[in-house]
Amino acid sequence: MKLRLADGSETDCRAGIHLARGAHRHTVFRDIPFSDDKARAIFDKATGQPDRFGLIYAVPGVEGPLAKDGLLGFASVQAGEHFLGTRTLIATLQTLNISQKLTGTLLGGKVAFRLVQAVRYWAKERGCAHLLVHVTNGENAEDADRFFWRCGMVTAGGNYVDTSP
Repeated sequence: MKLRLADGSETDCRAGIHLARGAHRHTVFRDIPFSDDKARAIFDKATGQPDRFGLIYAVPGVEGPLAKDGLLGFASVQAGEHFLGTRTLIATLQTLNISQKLTGTLLGGKVAFRLVQAVRYWAKERGCAHLLVHVTNGENAEDADRFFWRCGMVTAGGNYVDTSP
């Protein structure tokens, strides 16, 4: 397995969208239609503004263009100021997606852990003071909680969804 930033190629973009679409089906927001255009915009930001947006890919160790289903996983992270603060960057892990083929396996856990390490490195390289993670998978929330605790993170709030509106 190799970790790298998305390279801006069309094959990288298609592989990322394919994995994101599959992961979206397992979130609390699965009732909201997936948007290829919005996924492409995230890809374009990450490849066009790497100082503020990161798209970190976990790929098989082989060289060459990615197959549509070739990603092992990816993390999308962004850096910005706190909404009330100034002069200090905070990194926010927007999504951490693992291939459904690997979910629940030892390799899937290794991919997720390595992606978290890469996100930490990405944030540190940009001088971020904090790293926030939002978990909205909706399935196996306890597993996600346990995983991030094992990564050395602590709870600083929670995600709540009101589905009644």
